[in-house]
Amino acid sequence: MSSPRRVRTIYSVIASPNRLDILRILNTKGPLSYSELKTLAGFKSKKESGKFAYHLRKLVKQTLIALNRAERKYSVTNLGRLVLNLTRQIEEQSMLESGKLYVRSSRQAMEEFNADRILQSLVKEAGMPVEIAQKIASETEARVYKFQTAYLTAPLIREVVNAILIEHGYEEYRHKLTRLGLPVADVADLIQRAADNTSSIDSILSKTSSKVFSEYSMLTKIPRDVADAHLSGDVHLSSIGTWSLMPDTLYIDLNTLYTNPIALGSKIAQIPRLESIRSFDSAVEALELIASLLLREVSNEVCFDNMIPFLSRFYVTRSQEEQVKLFSRILTSIASSSPESRMKTISFHIGDPQRDEDVSAQLELRDSLLGAYSKYAAATPLPSVNLIVNPGRYFDRRIMEGMAKVISEGGDIALESDGKHTFAGLKLSSMAGEGADGIALLQNFTINLPRLSFESNKDETYFRAKLALVIQTAITALAKRKEHVLESLRLGLLPAISQIPVVSSIEDLPLVVNLVGLNEAISSLIGDRGEVSTKQDIAVKVLETASKVASEKASKVGQRGYISLVHQDGQARLSEIDSEKYGRSQELRLKGYSEGMTILADHFDNDVVVKNTSEVCKAASGGCLVSLEFPKGGDGINYGNILTGISGKIPFARFSRNPEICRKCGMKVFTGGRCSNCKSTSLIPQFALLT
Repeated sequence: MSSPRRVRTIYSVIASPNRLDILRILNTKGPLSYSELKTLAGFKSKKESGKFAYHLRKLVKQTLIALNRAERKYSVTNLGRLVLNLTRQIEEQSMLESGKLYVRSSRQAMEEFNADRILQSLVKEAGMPVEIAQKIASETEARVYKFQTAYLTAPLIREVVNAILIEHGYEEYRHKLTRLGLPVADVADLIQRAADNTSSIDSILSKTSSKVFSEYSMLTKIPRDVADAHLSGDVHLSSIGTWSLMPDTLYIDLNTLYTNPIALGSKIAQIPRLESIRSFDSAVEALELIASLLLREVSNEVCFDNMIPFLSRFYVTRSQEEQVKLFSRILTSIASSSPESRMKTISFHIGDPQRDEDVSAQLELRDSLLGAYSKYAAATPLPSVNLIVNPGRYFDRRIMEGMAKVISEGGDIALESDGKHTFAGLKLSSMAGEGADGIALLQNFTINLPRLSFESNKDETYFRAKLALVIQTAITALAKRKEHVLESLRLGLLPAISQIPVVSSIEDLPLVVNLVGLNEAISSLIGDRGEVSTKQDIAVKVLETASKVASEKASKVGQRGYISLVHQDGQARLSEIDSEKYGRSQELRLKGYSEGMTILADHFDNDVVVKNTSEVCKAASGGCLVSLEFPKGGDGINYGNILTGISGKIPFARFSRNPEICRKCGMKVFTGGRCSNCKSTSLIPQFALLT
């Protein structure tokens, strides 16, 4: 058959609406069986079977569709797709030349412009009265008909409507109607930054969705005055995208899984159902699965207490080598379930054996866990699984050596001497009580202390008064956030948390307000040359006042409020804004504001430094993170001596050598500015991988 004749034949075949529908169905649905295709094409009765078979033969004969005889399914061919594309282009062009105005809608279809759709959106989406909505729709219609464009798009029309709403002073309606999303340039920038800082496609997708939910929270969930304070740099809100969706931190005693096993519901039907924990292997399986599930439903951290007692209940004798391999597998499994896009952490508390009858078994497991964690820390550039050690009767040479090994390998480990803490430094025992089995926290509100001090004109009393006002705003905002999170729980959006009896109601969810830049704020108040004792007194006084205000303000609205000095992700942003606004030094801009407290490693035996640091920590009702800062390289440091010197004197301290990461091979680099593995000089600070 000649080409012109073949083309005419194809045109005659697709001239039938039925045959064109069959092509479109296969293009949309993919391969279908004869009966499936017949039903979807509308040939449902037996009388129409012959008619359907006739149309099918015509399409097959012209190779617009093909039959896979092995699977007995029909599919559209490349020629068929080409014909469909040409048909769509012809249809769109004929619409455009008809003289009417058409819109490429969000449903990926060309539709004739209809102002009634604008009216419906204003009433349904923005909650606008019908009378006002009719006026806005009419004005929008008049404007779009003046456009010199081939066709409109739904986003363009929405932009026009929003502009008209602003012109008429309807800002609240505009916020409800605005379209959430990212400009093309921002998406391209996300992709480029991910390539530059070793992130992957998962990070890009997550950050894109986070941007959308952040806009949603700022427009509809976060109080306007708080949103404005965040944008101006007075405060910082971390994890804005999850503001109304989930708590920040979750703490659970693993032993409760024996008395209150988790029954996974239909919301997480793709996860294997958990059987009763009756063996060591089933306990390990439950731990790995629950850690993976809970990480999805918090924005920051999941803390597990009593890991060793939990696993020791069905202890099975193994060699230490076998136990180290087992714990290595557990750590790797849990770490791989941690989302790469935003650094979430899992923390395990290691305390004294709880039952005297199996002390030896628990100590064996403890030592094996430390050995496995040391290997995990050495092989992982940025660990997402962390250990917290609580000294007790069995805080002996073996655990000291195990912790020292972890630090030397570049791991991140913490030592708590005053109750239970999160890895961030939040004091759980003061919020949940010593004997509590679980608790959830809201903690993403950080106050910019240097900004307050700078605007207080070196008046300490005025500074503390301004701080009290901001704390009141923070407590009010967090209390409102709590309502949103409880609603999220009631809607079934947190299926794993809802199955944990000790925290599922989270009615007593504490509100934690974080402070950043305490050192810089005090220096601004009294000058850099102020006496150390004076700075110490002011720091304690500020924290005691803040803790009291947070407690009182929260109590008035039926909540519990606390003040913390811990790590959040906003200190660099706040210092950058202040540097631009007040002309601060470039050095400060690069360094960022201080978080928590820092002790130089070689000051561990300085009683005055340690005592002053401890006093500041205890003044913060919600906890304080103390970081031990090691010199670059750290060769020749006796980590055991430092651990011994700090133990029992600081409520909570974290130890890390903070190595750089080789951009090429991902290995840790402690000194020399060159990777010992691949010799590359392209290095990334650990903190840069978190941004």
